[in-house]
Amino acid sequence: MRIVELDVRGLSHPEPLERAVAAFDALAEDEALHLRIHRMPIPLLQIAEGRGLRYEALEVGEGDFHLLFARDEGGDLQALLRECCGV
Repeated sequence: MRIVELDVRGLSHPEPLERAVAAFDALAEDEALHLRIHRMPIPLLQIAEGRGLRYEALEVGEGDFHLLFARDEGGDLQALLRECCGV
């Protein structure tokens, strides 16, 4: 699975949400989106679910959230996310 990286930490509302949704729309079946953001984006998670994406989330440090979104049903997203984060 190819990983697409998107870092929206520190951007003002609504830019993180807009960029992430645009990345969802461009995501191919064999790709996953690794999103870094400064807080847990609850509305974005609801949008992802509505678009048929599954996700995993991990807080690495205060204000450093990593999320991995994918369309496919296979693969261990939690393990892949930990690999992306280096933990």
